[in-house]
Amino acid sequence: MKQSVKEVNIGLNVLEDAVALYNKHAERLEEYTDLLLGWNDKINLVSRNVSRETLKEHIIHSLIPAGMGLLKSHDRWIDTGSGGGLPGIPLAICEGQKKWILNDNVRKKMRVAQDIIDTMSLENCSVAAKSISLFDLAKGDGIVTKHAFKVDDLIRLLGKKPWQTILMWKGAEEALKEVKSVGKNMNVTLYRFEFGKMNPFYEGKALLLLKKK
Repeated sequence: MKQSVKEVNIGLNVLEDAVALYNKHAERLEEYTDLLLGWNDKINLVSRNVSRETLKEHIIHSLIPAGMGLLKSHDRWIDTGSGGGLPGIPLAICEGQKKWILNDNVRKKMRVAQDIIDTMSLENCSVAAKSISLFDLAKGDGIVTKHAFKVDDLIRLLGKKPWQTILMWKGAEEALKEVKSVGKNMNVTLYRFEFGKMNPFYEGKALLLLKKK
């Protein structure tokens, strides 16, 4: 059964809201940047030669759904395929009233994530070093994932778990191709980033929102 997809173009104001959220929490987000870059010299968490400015863009990119109000529906979110903590740690910093669990089956990455959490005293954030297929999802949990899974692979790994919302950072065309082959009864919204030529980092990128009917 092919999925129908609602497509929504989102404009520069959404990026401006994410930048404002970054600026509000800049001191803590810069601390996270320092720790992530320090660890990245030892363990490949993000691209080896990533610049500080590019990493800042990745963090702002992670904050976009918070500015859009897409995180309001759940009090606990699981960031699966988290690696070095993107998007989960920036969201935990900026959405401190919510609980965040960083999930990845690569244990050395989760040890780094735990060290960053401990160093930053992020009391609303924890780790789960296992496959998402083995994670005990509670009814009411939301899932976020940034460029870590194909849509059908994540749905398959979740099986019959009681998820309600999945929010995925993906390329727009990639997302459309993947979601139309998933045989699940879901409400699907694709938020395309239309931030203009002055923001090439976001060109072709989107957020994919999946909700169970």
